[in-house]
Parts: sequence; structure tokens; C-alpha cells
Amino acid sequence: METARLRFEPIDLAYLDGFHRIWSDHQTTQWSSRGVCKTIEETKGRISGILPDANRPGIDNYGVFIRPWTTESTTEMGPEDSQVIGIVGVHKDDPIPELGYIFHPSAWGKGYATEAVSAFVQHYFTIRPDAQLIEAKVDSKNLPSIRVLQKCGFDQMEILVGGAEQPWLDPPVRDLVVFRTTRKPRGD
Repeated sequence: METARLRFEPIDLAYLDGFHRIWSDHQTTQWSSRGVCKTIEETKGRISGILPDANRPGIDNYGVFIRPWTTESTTEMGPEDSQVIGIVGVHKDDPIPELGYIFHPSAWGKGYATEAVSAFVQHYFTIRPDAQLIEAKVDSKNLPSIRVLQKCGFDQMEILVGGAEQPWLDPPVRDLVVFRTTRKPRGD
């Protein structure tokens, strides 16, 4: 899967170092329900939970990479080379597919998250014809992530007061905003 600026690779342990760079960063994981990974082994365990699995066909996760810049005469890598800059996908599918995404701070403010989420949602509805909606839960104070979902056509459904506990934040009991997007009807 690709967009104008990004390419997506199925989650794989081959990218363990890149994923650890993301999940071991305190700034990156401040809003994560699982917090920071302190060791490469912790990161490996987290990846294992979102790897493709024939027994969980609705789980679909990707590493996000910057595509090389191509002109007629050259191909150059972006500033992050071909390092993984983020992760996007459905990490839970029962009863409703739940979208999750996380991006390294070096990728913030460039529209990559919006581009990746938008492309992934379209992809997911294409490969999962039975899925009618996708849900995302975001800390109510994580305004950049809320904006990403709004730009991608997600609607706010409810606020789960005290819906998450994140001991590394103050206060540790957090409100979650639930967003949903639905499959768009096909135009004939």
C-alpha cells in the first residue's frame, strides 16, 4: 500500500529497531494506553500482539515509511531515510474494529498521520467487505490526534469519563473520546 508520500509494510519483526525507536520515546507514547517500552524485548512483545494472524483476520497493522522522492533523473530518500516513522492499523476487531496509530515526533506536523489514517481506513474497508465502521479512542487532551480523526471523516460519538488509566500522566485517570467512521457508499 502506498500514498503520494508514504509506503506501508505489514508489521514484521524485521523492523524491530524502528518500532523500538517509536515505542521507547516518552513524547511519542505519552498518550498511549500502554506507555513506553523500556527494552527491546518489551517492544518485541508489543509487536507480537499486532502481527498478522490467520486466527484474527480483522487485525491488520502496518509500519509507515516515507517514500523516496523521485524525479525524472534521480531517486532520493526523504530526511528520515527509509526508517519507520509510524504505525497504523486495527489492533482489536471485536466487537468493532478499533483503529490505532502512533508516529515518532520527527514525523509530527507534516500531515503524515492524516495521510496514513485516511489511506488505511480506505484500505481496511476494501479488504474487509463485512466491516461497516471503524472506531478510534483518543485521550480528550490529545488534540493533534483528535484533529487527525476529524480530518479523516471520523465523527465524535461519546466521551468515556475515566475511560483510561495512564499512571505516567497527571491526572492518571483520563477521559477518552470515541470516534467512528463508516463505510462510504459506492457511487455508481
